[in-house]
Amino acid sequence: MRFSPLPRIALIILTIFASLAVIAPLPYVIILPGQAQNIFEKLITIKDQKSYPANGRIDLMSIRVTNPNSWIIGPEILYSWIKADEAVYPRSAIYPPGTTQKSEDKKAKADMVNSQDNAKTAALSFLRLHPEYGVPADDLQIKNITFDVKKTGGPSGGMIFAIGVIELLTQKDLLQGRHIAGTGTITTDGKVGPIGGINEKILAAHKAGATLFLAPAGNSGDIANIPPGIKVVTVATLAEAMATL
Repeated sequence: MRFSPLPRIALIILTIFASLAVIAPLPYVIILPGQAQNIFEKLITIKDQKSYPANGRIDLMSIRVTNPNSWIIGPEILYSWIKADEAVYPRSAIYPPGTTQKSEDKKAKADMVNSQDNAKTAALSFLRLHPEYGVPADDLQIKNITFDVKKTGGPSGGMIFAIGVIELLTQKDLLQGRHIAGTGTITTDGKVGPIGGINEKILAAHKAGATLFLAPAGNSGDIANIPPGIKVVTVATLAEAMATL
């Protein structure tokens, strides 16, 4: 059976449409592992009272997410799907409709401040309930605790901030030289909540050298492909995280 070749103009039109399909923006975002910040390197300061140096390291984890204004095209999405350390999500799953980079930055900053306030309250409440940690009641003052975190935003550092405060206020050696990392929101009464990008944060912690990762119990069903050499423990409360340590 013979076929007539397409006219040249039709081939040109098809080529144009195919090229546009390749470079057309698609409603997706790409999530990548972020950085690990040791919270004992000037991120937490205890002033006007006794504190103790940490014998170990606790990492605050972050992820990198393409901003809501990014131009994500088909080849980028395919490449990210192939790479084991990247994830692709529909934009609507990460950003509400109408989100801009400016509004997202403002929200992330507000969430971080609220997370830090919750962490202070949760940590001091835990120490009040556990006098065996040896911190005098007069030393449980929120005003003596400050945070200085400029490289990340959002609420997911709450649990790690609370653990860091407890470690610095407690003479007991909680870390015993270990390098740990973790993530999770926290409420003032110590409940740990789930976050996004859990697998990317575990991968980043593993690359930074952490051997123990504390994850929210609410993310248990999301955790997959744990790298060898790092143990992941899920916790629902600050008390469970401290018991793990």
